[in-house]
Amino acid sequence: MHPTPRHRSTGSRGFALLDVVIAGVILAIGLATLFSLTSRSLEAQRDGEIKVLAAGMLDSLLSEVLLEGPADYQDLHSSAGRGEYPYEEFEFRIKISDPGVGEPYEVLAVVTHDTGRTYECETLIAAKLGEEPDPIREPQEPIDREARYEEAFE
Repeated sequence: MHPTPRHRSTGSRGFALLDVVIAGVILAIGLATLFSLTSRSLEAQRDGEIKVLAAGMLDSLLSEVLLEGPADYQDLHSSAGRGEYPYEEFEFRIKISDPGVGEPYEVLAVVTHDTGRTYECETLIAAKLGEEPDPIREPQEPIDREARYEEAFE
């Protein structure tokens, strides 16, 4: 008996190498897509954070105008400046227009982030009539917090 010669199949090795190359290309495309999506996701998260802070600062500024009254606000506070914590990345500007007797003030609050993005809110605020004192709110009887706490858990 003669041993049968074994044939090497060089084609299957080349095919396996081609499979590895194709898999590597597909993996590289997948990783590039994943990194791109991650980058966009982080940008969107940061953009959302900036918008929330800007809305909070606008609300805070307009609340101060409402509390002090639009006529007195400009005498008590600066109409432009840089925000304090947590709004230190923002600059603000408030413009109050007096339309005349009996009409509400037009108040424009503008907030600009360090990146250059600007957010604004315009509203109407009525003037305070006369001397409206802000009442001091104190309970008529002292509050016994320990007794209330014990009552809640009995």
